[in-house]
Amino acid sequence: MRSSVKPRGPLLSVARLVVGLMMGLFAFIGVVVTIGLGAILTVQRSEIFERVAAANGGSVGYPLILLAFVLIIGLMALSFLFMRQLSRMIGSVEQGDPFQPFNADRLRHMGWLTVASQLILVLLASIGMAFDGIRPALMAEDALNAAFGGFLLALVLFILARVFRRGTEMRDELEGTV
Repeated sequence: MRSSVKPRGPLLSVARLVVGLMMGLFAFIGVVVTIGLGAILTVQRSEIFERVAAANGGSVGYPLILLAFVLIIGLMALSFLFMRQLSRMIGSVEQGDPFQPFNADRLRHMGWLTVASQLILVLLASIGMAFDGIRPALMAEDALNAAFGGFLLALVLFILARVFRRGTEMRDELEGTV
């Protein structure tokens, strides 16, 4: 029997607020980094070349910086999509019945978004290690250490997706026999 009580409360309200703020932050960072990418492709190109040369970055330094900016934009997009899925799950909890097949799909999708994000972080860490003298704000070693936690999160999300799917199937079977 499905509950008609719609759970509301401070936890869900705070979760919705935090997730909304995070979505806004990821979108803002994505826009700012995209503007920065445009700047280093145009008006700051010569300055970047000079800094790369001064840091012994070689001929691959500039393309690696461009790649890092593109990867950060991709990471922000994936993070935004992750939060959007989480927001939708919060919405289904607010409606009173989160054990639905689409939430299992959302969890699985969040798992894949996490895997993709961790791969991007590993690439960014590799780029960071290539620039020993001009290490970006993202510290390479920290990113590699965090990647382990991220892959563990993805594993948990995939397992929860299966639990949600199986729980939904079992509930539907039970309702069919009553």
